[in-house]
Amino acid sequence: MRRILEITGLSLLLAFFSLGTAAAQPRGPAAAPARVQGQSRTITMQELCGGCVVEKFSTCGKSIEGPTFDDQGNLYIVSQGSGGIEKITPDGVCHHFADTGGTPQGLKFHNGMIYGVDRKRGVFTLDLATAAVKDYVPDFYGEHFIGLNDLIVDPQGGIYFTDAWGSSVLDPKGAVYYVSADKKVTRLINDMAYPNGISLSPDNRTLYIDEFMAQRVLAVPVVAPGILNTGFAHVMGYLAGGWGPDSMAVDAKGDVYSAHWGAREVVVFDPDDFIIGTIILPPEAGPMSNNVAFHAGWLYITEGRKNEIWRVKMNVEGAKLN
Repeated sequence: MRRILEITGLSLLLAFFSLGTAAAQPRGPAAAPARVQGQSRTITMQELCGGCVVEKFSTCGKSIEGPTFDDQGNLYIVSQGSGGIEKITPDGVCHHFADTGGTPQGLKFHNGMIYGVDRKRGVFTLDLATAAVKDYVPDFYGEHFIGLNDLIVDPQGGIYFTDAWGSSVLDPKGAVYYVSADKKVTRLINDMAYPNGISLSPDNRTLYIDEFMAQRVLAVPVVAPGILNTGFAHVMGYLAGGWGPDSMAVDAKGDVYSAHWGAREVVVFDPDDFIIGTIILPPEAGPMSNNVAFHAGWLYITEGRKNEIWRVKMNVEGAKLN
């Protein structure tokens, strides 16, 4: 009888602690996102790009960045040094396409047009039929942005974008914003050390941010369009050498490709935050690898010092852009 009572008492005690633990778990939007680790993990760069041989595609513009492709396979890039937007046809020929009147930083093709960010004029649109540039979000309800840097469009037509200019590791005043399709603008994150590239996971449940001056890549759960669970934001990884992670792209498996500015390379993370490896530009390339974009089985890499676009043949497609 005493043995039975001891077992019963132990069972009740374990049940009590189990209930207490369950009650302590966060609920609703604050709950940690489900992450099934290892299921889609890429082990080697060989899986992604074989020997990862890089070739030059084109030379164009002045202090280039922000690659994006239209439905016809034309590549558009920003020319920060001239305030222009350049169009590169599939045969690699460069044509001047438009001027923003400011300092364009990033571009994304969406539903037949291009959305962009400009350090001086905010978020803008580019009409591909007329080359007309129009303001889309020039400010935050009358408050000037400090200088926008990059953007990503979600399936609902909302845009996440980074505001970075002048922020640093000692003056972390950068921010991340979201503008919905009906143009409601929300500031999502404050106090960042130059938030730079920004992208979404293939399922749109994770927002990735390159915090350039802190040499780190962040992963933030997305609860709903324009709503982040910052309580479960974490560091996906740190970079070493160079200056920092510039802009990024994601493949269909969820691997994240971050252009490492000042290091002549693209660093690749898998969805479980492990570094798979790097795609290294050849010695004759400039060191300012600053952005990447997938198209038709290739990964394109922009380099801002020599204004060259490099590319590498991939065994994986890019994540479907919204």
